[in-house]
Amino acid sequence: MTNSASDSGSSLRERKRTATRIAITTAARTLTAARGVNGFTVEELCEEVGISRRTFFNYFPAKEDAILGSPVDDLPEDLVQRFIDGGKDSPPGELSSTLLADFVDLAVGMMDRMAISRAEMIMLKNAIAAEPRLLHKAMHGSHAAEEAFAAMLSTRESLPADDPRIRAAIVVFAALVQNAGPKFFAPENTVPYRRMLVDAVNSACEVFSTSSPLSYPPEDSE
Repeated sequence: MTNSASDSGSSLRERKRTATRIAITTAARTLTAARGVNGFTVEELCEEVGISRRTFFNYFPAKEDAILGSPVDDLPEDLVQRFIDGGKDSPPGELSSTLLADFVDLAVGMMDRMAISRAEMIMLKNAIAAEPRLLHKAMHGSHAAEEAFAAMLSTRESLPADDPRIRAAIVVFAALVQNAGPKFFAPENTVPYRRMLVDAVNSACEVFSTSSPLSYPPEDSE
C-alpha cells in the first residue's frame, strides 16, 4: 500500500470518528433539551445514535462530556478553512481588512449548521444552567473553545497565538457573540442572526473608531 493510500484511509477513519462523535453530541444535547441532564441514560443515548455502550465510552468518559461535546467539533472544517483562507492576502504582520466580515460569516455559518432548533437550544441552556457540575464543565469547555479559535485566528493572520492583537480579537469576538446570542434565542425574537450580529459589530466599530491610540504615561515609558 502506498503512503497516499494509507493517508487516505487514515483520513477517512478520522472523518468517520468525527461524524460519530458529532452524532453522539447532537443526540445528547437533544435529549438534554427535552428531558434534562438526568432524564436519560447512556444506554438510551446509545440506542438513539445506534452505537454500543462500549463505543460510547471510546468517545466520551461520561454523559456530561457528550452533552458539552468537543470545541473542535463545533467548528465545521469547511467554514474554518474558508475563514482562514480569507486572511491569506493580508500584509505580513498586519490584521486582514476582512477579518470582521469573515468572522460574521463564520459565526452565521455555525449558527446555520446547528443540529437542534432554537427552542431546543433554549431548553439545553436552561438545563446546563440548572446543573452545577455541567455548568462547571461548560466553563472549562468555553476556555478550550477560546484556545481552539486562537489557534485558528493565529493561522489566518500569520501571527503568534499570544500576539496581543489575537487575544484582543478573541475577547471582542466573544463579547459580540455573547451579546447577540441571548437576543437571538429570545422566544419573541424575529430578527435574523446575521442582522443581529452585524448590528453588534457595527456598534463596536463605532465605539472604537472614536478613539485614537493611547500612549503610556511618562513614568511608564522610562
